[in-house]
Amino acid sequence: MRLPALFRAAAPLALLLSPAHGQPKNPDTFTYAIIGDADSLDPAWQYDGISHEIQYQIYETLVFYKGPSVSEFEPMLSRVVPSRENGLLSQDGLRYAFPIRKNVKFHDGTPLTPEDVRYSILRFLLTDRASGPSTLLLEPLLGVFSVTGPDGKPLPGIFKEAEKAVTIEAGALVLKLKKPAAPLLSILAGFCPVVSKSFVVAHGGWDGSEGSWTRHLNPSKQDAALYDRANGTGPFKLERWDKENRAVILSRNEDYWRKPAALKRVIFKTVPEAATRKLMLKAGDADAAFLERQFLPQFERLEGVTVTDDLPFLEIHNVFVPNFKITMEGNPYVGSGKLDGDGITSDFFSDMDVRKGLAHSFDYDAYIRDGYRGKGRRARGPVPFGVLGHNPRQTLLNFDPAKAAEHFKKAFGGRLWETGFRFTVLFMEGRADRQLACQILKAQVEALNPKFHIEVRGVQWSTYLSHFSAGRIPIANARWAMDFPDPHNAVQPFLHSAGHYAKRQGYANPRADALVERAWGETDPEKRKALYAELQSIARTDLPQIYTIDTYHLQVRRSWVKGWYYNPIVVYGYLYPVRKD
Repeated sequence: MRLPALFRAAAPLALLLSPAHGQPKNPDTFTYAIIGDADSLDPAWQYDGISHEIQYQIYETLVFYKGPSVSEFEPMLSRVVPSRENGLLSQDGLRYAFPIRKNVKFHDGTPLTPEDVRYSILRFLLTDRASGPSTLLLEPLLGVFSVTGPDGKPLPGIFKEAEKAVTIEAGALVLKLKKPAAPLLSILAGFCPVVSKSFVVAHGGWDGSEGSWTRHLNPSKQDAALYDRANGTGPFKLERWDKENRAVILSRNEDYWRKPAALKRVIFKTVPEAATRKLMLKAGDADAAFLERQFLPQFERLEGVTVTDDLPFLEIHNVFVPNFKITMEGNPYVGSGKLDGDGITSDFFSDMDVRKGLAHSFDYDAYIRDGYRGKGRRARGPVPFGVLGHNPRQTLLNFDPAKAAEHFKKAFGGRLWETGFRFTVLFMEGRADRQLACQILKAQVEALNPKFHIEVRGVQWSTYLSHFSAGRIPIANARWAMDFPDPHNAVQPFLHSAGHYAKRQGYANPRADALVERAWGETDPEKRKALYAELQSIARTDLPQIYTIDTYHLQVRRSWVKGWYYNPIVVYGYLYPVRKD
């Protein structure tokens, strides 16, 4: 696709503050004060931003994004980036060949082989854990969103189909697609890193055979073979995952196939409190820190700190995601579990008037003003500003307490207004911007009726993910960082019945499914734009989610950090070229 100018030539505004005095603290160690904690280290299982950031440092893919570009690639474990010009991409777009690099070693010293690469892709496809990343490659390679059917059983012949789609020919990995998929290199750049087959098998993982495959299909998090261990080919290797102190420590790979990294150690330290992150950055105990925009003035005044603002953000940002079929058993977030004023039922959010009441109760302008210091605009659906298909004229449900009350009075045949309700809205612990969104919703809804009660609760990131996968969260304030720069990855998770959020919510609209699939295969940009406009109209009509804001990203780091570039897909950063100087 032709990317919008916003991503072809981003020109971020760098606010360079006073330079640091003296030498960098701990010059060989990079400490990153982040908010969330790692969920899993298994590349075929994890599907969250923090775990993915760690993956970028440990593992390598066939190709990777070239610096800050989201449309240019450089070879990694493939010696060459396939193209029609070099003959490694067929003219019909259905066959990609990746000549595998030689003289590469895993962190345990064993050599990388083409079979390791094939095994890694097959494992990524066939692990297919619920709400996981496998669908990203299943769709282009096998033409399905899951290897299992509605009954949970493997689709007939799917293993053989996968074996035929992923082969080795003359030392090259060959992928055969069902139909052309322009974003394939983007998907491969961010996902499906190469693991060591022997290492996985030695730790109880899949041996690569059809006979044992189903025993490793959709594993629980801690049963995945690489849950808390790693063995990649990347510039850093896992030293330890300190779960008690919420830190992941990496050390330099001295036997790297390229020049070893400048940094000897990388520490991802979970620090939920913005004040603590500020103190760490000020003292030089952190080299970079996650920053919510509402706290920007405090960080701008720090001596020796660089803030880079106005960075393009490929993210569906802080959206409310209601659950249409809440898992009730042992659920602490649904009160009594009845529509008796002290709880909600499993299907509470399936009532359209409940969702419209919530949408009209949210003060969008206040959120943009107080949470983002005015740096943003109303989100108009799942396709964010700057991405092909974004419709700036899409109508919105605005903040209107009178209309909110009107819809709540209609909900559940008029009973809800009389009985009231109680439920909990969840957000990721430490994310003050999401906490603010939940508090705004709570305040405005409770002001409508004294019988309406919403509790706001922040939970640890890994806990949030587990409860979301189990269907226990009634309504969450969440986000979707796009996996690759194409509008398909904005609409499919939210509007397709097999998508990451829609599937867990229980949302399904056959028209939306058909449009998502049609737009994915459409090659004419104008026709694609029209299809995505219709999808956003469906999102407005069906209201499966409540979208809040499109905004910009910003980075904050010590001024001694050099070589750290920003890529809208690799948001937290690729640390191989980073040094402290």
